[in-house]
Amino acid sequence: MTVGSAVVVLIVLAVLGYLWGLGPLSRLNAERAITPPAKVAGLDRITDPEIRSQAQLDQTRDALSRINDGKKVMVEAYGSLEGDRFYVLIALRGRVDIDKVVADSGASADKIKKIGSSTCIEAAGNLPTQCYRGSNTLTVIAQSANEGVAVDQVEPIAEEAFKAMR
Repeated sequence: MTVGSAVVVLIVLAVLGYLWGLGPLSRLNAERAITPPAKVAGLDRITDPEIRSQAQLDQTRDALSRINDGKKVMVEAYGSLEGDRFYVLIALRGRVDIDKVVADSGASADKIKKIGSSTCIEAAGNLPTQCYRGSNTLTVIAQSANEGVAVDQVEPIAEEAFKAMR
């Protein structure tokens, strides 16, 4: 192997490490901003400061960033408070052990569903219907703020948001 080809291999490995969240460049990926989509499932992102404050979106974002070692976190809401479709999206740069989070949630095994690439929890007690979608570089949680929403209604929200924010 020539010096030139060795340099090319190292550059390719560095780029893949950055993109896939592996190796020393994974920290750079964790520092990237998370840009929320303007719409999810046809629902507008809530930008009204009063509603954002009422839903405690910014406070939740700051708290999650603190407990996750300062990683970039996004907390947004979509829909309307008066409507029957109101979702909260949480996105975190980096990998989250979704199986551990779900196990720690206290959800019983019959409430945990695997749909596509997402792991979902049906609403039970204080726990809202929610779906988790993750990779080495991004984890997205979609929660329904409405009662009676099935996991098959929340999972497409998690998947769409995950693809939009990768």
